[in-house]
Amino acid sequence: MSAAEGLGPRRFIKIEGLTKCYGSHVVFENINLDVHKGEVLAIIGPSGSGKSTLLRCINFLETPDAGKIIVDGIGVDADDRIDQAQCRRLRSKVGMVFQSFNLFPHLSVIDNIVLPQRRVLGRSKVDARDRGMQLLDRVGLADKADSYPARCSGGQQQRIAIARALALDPEVMLFDEPTSALDPELGLEVLAVMRELARSGMTMLVVTHEMSFAENVSENVLIMAEGKILEHGPAREVMRNPRHERTQRFLKAVTDR
Repeated sequence: MSAAEGLGPRRFIKIEGLTKCYGSHVVFENINLDVHKGEVLAIIGPSGSGKSTLLRCINFLETPDAGKIIVDGIGVDADDRIDQAQCRRLRSKVGMVFQSFNLFPHLSVIDNIVLPQRRVLGRSKVDARDRGMQLLDRVGLADKADSYPARCSGGQQQRIAIARALALDPEVMLFDEPTSALDPELGLEVLAVMRELARSGMTMLVVTHEMSFAENVSENVLIMAEGKILEHGPAREVMRNPRHERTQRFLKAVTDR
């Protein structure tokens, strides 16, 4: 596969025919999706529709059973024998933030950000700490550098997790329901950081139940249900005038709560 196969001038992520199964259970099948450089795509839908698994397949935390994924010209084809070196190159482009913060409790906040840089990028301790402090300042937590995660609120820990992901200089950020484990006020802290990332031009795919974020921050919304893409288009158009009956039921349920 050539480096730019199937990529248009601004197309940054291309997914073709992506399929994932667990035994006889089909999580999703034949997913096709393009994401442009700098785009913020919100992925919403009922639980169990395959949203989180889709994100995990994009950076090969889960191995898809079929299909192609191309990120910034680096392609991996699950229909062939997966090239692990190519897979690592693709992963180096992608940062991910999970529902749980996954911080090392025995390391200080700054060391949680320094360690991945040294292990993955080979940065010196000084350079990694400088980068870590820049990012902690960016997420409003420079004063927490020498604290331990247990001394930080849930919202602060999630912002630290975002700083840790950014420290590896990804081209794309994947967010898997980053506010779902937080109470509403702490969730707002995290959403503020994500809005700043969106304004800075970061390409982002966000699985979320935050309907305001989906409509007002993301350019496009993708709605999944039962392993299929039901609708995909401009955020306000999809959110305010859904065409599919299943989409209408889902949006009515979340807005009526």
